[in-house]
Amino acid sequence: MADTEEPRPDPVEGVDEKDSTKKSSFPKRYVVAIMIFLGICVQYALRVNLSVAIGAMCNNHTVEQNGFTIQKKAEFEWSSKLQGTILGAFYYGYTAMQIPGGWLGQRFGGTRVFGICLGIASILTMLTPIAARTSVAALITLRVIEGLALGALFPCNHAIWSKWAPPSERTRLFTITVAGCPVGTILSMPLSGVMSKYGFDGGWASVFYCFGAIGLLWFFIWQLAIHGSPSEHPTITPEERDYIEESIAKLPQAKKGQVPWKSILTSLPVWAIITANFTADWGMYTILICLPKYFIEVLHFDLAKTGFLAALPYVVKAFVGPAGGILVDWLIKNKMSVRNTRRCVFTFGCTTASIFILITGYATTPALAVAFLTIGVGITGLNASGYAVNILDIAPQYAGVIMGVTNVFGASPGFISPQIVGIVTPNKTAGEWRIVFWITAIVYIIGIVIFGLLVSGDLQPWAQHEDKKEEEDGKKEEDEEKAAEKQEKSDEDKKEDEKPQESQEEANKEEQAEDKPAE
Repeated sequence: MADTEEPRPDPVEGVDEKDSTKKSSFPKRYVVAIMIFLGICVQYALRVNLSVAIGAMCNNHTVEQNGFTIQKKAEFEWSSKLQGTILGAFYYGYTAMQIPGGWLGQRFGGTRVFGICLGIASILTMLTPIAARTSVAALITLRVIEGLALGALFPCNHAIWSKWAPPSERTRLFTITVAGCPVGTILSMPLSGVMSKYGFDGGWASVFYCFGAIGLLWFFIWQLAIHGSPSEHPTITPEERDYIEESIAKLPQAKKGQVPWKSILTSLPVWAIITANFTADWGMYTILICLPKYFIEVLHFDLAKTGFLAALPYVVKAFVGPAGGILVDWLIKNKMSVRNTRRCVFTFGCTTASIFILITGYATTPALAVAFLTIGVGITGLNASGYAVNILDIAPQYAGVIMGVTNVFGASPGFISPQIVGIVTPNKTAGEWRIVFWITAIVYIIGIVIFGLLVSGDLQPWAQHEDKKEEEDGKKEEDEEKAAEKQEKSDEDKKEDEKPQESQEEANKEEQAEDKPAE
């Protein structure tokens, strides 16, 4: 297994003093990781800002204008059910783009598609206030299109790391990038709350203008700094380029346009990842989209405070995710099997999360509820080290496509969960929210069982080198030929052994024939 081999020393760190100046540049693969991390931060800011801003759009709230605090009437009179539909609209487009996004990343390059899609989504975010003030239909349509744009990002992230991540570093590099999910949430939720209260153009509209502008700034830097592969990078050191490309060369490579769809869709390890993705994202989306509503409706926090408190769980998650990646790489390096490592990490993360999210509904004080949610959501940072990186274990050359397939199921809670929350909590009581938390805990437990049974840490037969398959086929034919020759030789020896017996029998018959006349 390539992923369990002893890693070569990192060429960037170096061992020769005389070459230290030559090898002292910051590793380009970590520049890629940092830029993807920032891109995912922006992506999550564009996804979740509406979750906070909609509180100011649909509820009476206080704002600061010209040094005075005034009560501002809600600009929109949308029902709880309609709000759920608007919040979930993004995920229809997001889900639809998962498989095409993986194919686009494989066909045109993950870095190119990643950057363009995030740039488009940033422009659409800046147009959100105009769409909302035009009509509900316009806002829903815009959010669906924005979901289409951002839906390609995670499949492309896997496609990028299939070119840039040495097997011995894949978990830590991947978990650095997905730490952008909680960090983007940490930054966007409180800032959205503050801008909704103190911003311009009614407060809530400034949320979309500012985050859209940040996304465009990131896009321009990405276009200048990031390249499709180490061989295309103009300033990478030869040592780092050779280290990455030689490590990846040991892994199978996909041929353009060729995807073994039937093998992917019938593979039990792929379905293990699909189940885990759905499970983890059910918990994530239930909390991510609906947590601000819980703080406002049940705990009765104001908008600015809600943004900060809703971000607290993601502060913990931002540290747990990369720490989990380092731990997993260390466990695998120290001879724990890939399968058991992925299974144990996912099980621990989901079990802990289900317990703490469930008891949140029974907390006796708002402070306890916030503490339980912070632990429950924060520990889910381990989950990506369990299931998401597993795609690179079983079929690295098809990672983007498989991530797209799994994220179709993973993204579906994004529009299912808000609808269920809207239906289950019509009166906005603590008892109704307990049902939401119970549903989340049950989904977690089911996911743990299925993933534990089906997960694999081995490269799948349908994802192996073509030349290796040909070599195995050739060896099989050679073995068959040798067996046939051996059987043929055995038959000849048997015939040779039978010949003297036949000669003796004939001689005996002749003697008997000669004796008869003599009698």
